[in-house]
Amino acid sequence: MKSGILAVIGLIVGIAIGALLGGGLLATPTTITTTVVQTSTQTVATTVTQTVTQTVPVTQKVTATPRLSAADVALRRELGSLVGRHFLGMFQTVAVVTQPNTLCSALAASALASLPPYSRGYLVMYNATAPDASAQAAAGASAVFLAFGGEEPAAVADKSLRDFLAALAKTGFNGALVVHSRAWAVTNGFKTVLNDTRTADFVKRRAVYVVTLNATHVIISQFNATTGALTPRLYVDRRTGEAVRRYTDAESLFLRSAVGRVASAFLFQGYGKVAIVTGMDPACVALSGAAYAASRANSTKIIVYSGDAKALAQEIAAYGPDAVFIAFGGDMPSYAISQATRDVLTALRNINYTGDVLLHAFVLRATNLLSTVLDSDLSQWLSQRTVKGVAPDLANRRVNIVQFTVAGNRLQPQTTITSLPMPETIADILTRVLAS
Repeated sequence: MKSGILAVIGLIVGIAIGALLGGGLLATPTTITTTVVQTSTQTVATTVTQTVTQTVPVTQKVTATPRLSAADVALRRELGSLVGRHFLGMFQTVAVVTQPNTLCSALAASALASLPPYSRGYLVMYNATAPDASAQAAAGASAVFLAFGGEEPAAVADKSLRDFLAALAKTGFNGALVVHSRAWAVTNGFKTVLNDTRTADFVKRRAVYVVTLNATHVIISQFNATTGALTPRLYVDRRTGEAVRRYTDAESLFLRSAVGRVASAFLFQGYGKVAIVTGMDPACVALSGAAYAASRANSTKIIVYSGDAKALAQEIAAYGPDAVFIAFGGDMPSYAISQATRDVLTALRNINYTGDVLLHAFVLRATNLLSTVLDSDLSQWLSQRTVKGVAPDLANRRVNIVQFTVAGNRLQPQTTITSLPMPETIADILTRVLAS
């Protein structure tokens, strides 16, 4: 009895694992054989012609849609949430384009729900009878997540994907394409897309990323449409739900706290009031916390920017600082750092702020010396301020405090105020962080 129960449990677990690790990804309609009893009328030749009604058994093949399991849905939910959280957030706007079925809906909804707060995503339900309309709805996004597949037969999913891409090509879309694992499979590794004259050139001009998975990880790879090579860019551990990086969380926080101490000791010295404007992720908290704790200013205040520019302006004006340290970075992508920095500078200009502007090294890097932030009005206003920043020189193992001047719509280094040695431990962590 006990062995029988164990055998049943083993069978159930085996089925569940098989569905979870790939069986569900390529589920196809199942052909079954059934006997259909039908009534037909036949004329039987006898000495007296008469109509005889008889029952004739007919064997037919009927295509039945496979029943979805909880594992099928759970797999899409897991995949969507990990891709949305760790990868799609690198794009400012994401259009998730999918087909109207259960599995695609689970994937798409999870991806959209898991986007970070600074990224905007929206759903485009693909209409096979109007691909142009579907493409127009997605054309304004920074990236399109091709979440095609689900319960659709491979041939149907393949055609729908190619028809959508052909329509998208006509819109002038110049963003990135992110390809779901089943969409990748039904197009034979995008070979059908590259063999389609409507889509081949368009795809070759786009940044294309492919989402695949195995038993332990979700992998995001960049696809070279010319060579066919897939280069892994990101691994996400399915057990922990965390991205596999070249550095640990502890190393990241240590690096930020070290930068915060440098800023407080050399950027803040001599000021009466310094406002630290920062984000909400752990790295930003470590940076701003260390800067606050070791500040050489007479008074220091941390202001967390959550996207409300009006409230930010009011809080800065009420505090009345003579220096504002813009300290964004951490896990924020470059576009989010640029937008947040632009919001802070605009708020300062709107309240007629006349103090100095101090910049974290990751702000300088993400904005390419504010070239992605400054317009003519902000450039004019900032040119009348004193602008300083932390600028690491990794090659020479130095950390520099630099004063900048505004030249056009970007900053130019003017004077190195202080140059400090960079410990090898910091240099090693910084190297790995910048390479991730």
